[in-house]
Amino acid sequence: MKLRKALGLALAAALLLYAGYLCLLYFAQSSMLYPGAANRVDPRPPDSQGVEVLRISSAAGHTEALFLPATTDSPGTKQPVVVFGHGNGELTDYWLTALSGFRERGIGVLLVEYPGYGRSAGSPSEASIRMAMDAAYDRIASDARVDRTRIFGFGQSLGGGAICLLANDRYLRALILQSTFPTLDIFASRYWAPSFVLHDHFNNIATVARFAGPVLVIHGRHDRLIPWDEGQRLAAASAHSIFGLYDCGHGCWDPDRVPFWHDVLPFLEQAGIALQNPGRP
Repeated sequence: MKLRKALGLALAAALLLYAGYLCLLYFAQSSMLYPGAANRVDPRPPDSQGVEVLRISSAAGHTEALFLPATTDSPGTKQPVVVFGHGNGELTDYWLTALSGFRERGIGVLLVEYPGYGRSAGSPSEASIRMAMDAAYDRIASDARVDRTRIFGFGQSLGGGAICLLANDRYLRALILQSTFPTLDIFASRYWAPSFVLHDHFNNIATVARFAGPVLVIHGRHDRLIPWDEGQRLAAASAHSIFGLYDCGHGCWDPDRVPFWHDVLPFLEQAGIALQNPGRP
């Protein structure tokens, strides 16, 4: 009898501790998921040549997007645009030169900052990121220099989730998802927590399954944050997908070392977005 009572008390204490742990996780998850919101940034927008600062207004607040027009194009021809979503620990300012390969191949680049990140107001969440992405898309799609039928999305890690949110609401010609998770629910089990504790889910695999256009999924073989088989599972959700496995980790951005352009250029050409530039490898 005493043993049964002791076991009951121990179980109750364990359940109480677990409930307390879940409460802590519930309130701490925003800072865990969006650490880049704490990154410091120059309060002045970049004044680099060719960078256009767009002030975006939506229900998420006033956010910022940076448009980098193509540096090579055909006179009188509207340019395709890639809408880029960065990782959760980054800012758009980090990517001003990294994506120059697109610009040199006649593709404009739109860097969308998340609410609460950098110089953008508000706070980051799945809902607010979705509103910011939609509003930024609407702004660039209305630009006379842009061919709105050739806008496509490219997202890395959490940025893949941001691009999938955009694909749910706006027309994208194609998707490139690098180091992206199928859904945030995969992380709940790592913390011994049920998925309903999560505020945000980013159900990317459902978006990819519905997406009618071509999808290129790229993942690092040595990714410890999001194992490569999760990327493979994401790609398998689409009948129009290509899966590329690179010899790198989660921060898999080194287009001069990994075969990024080798895979992306024919993908974009087949999608009718851009022709391979014979002046570039």
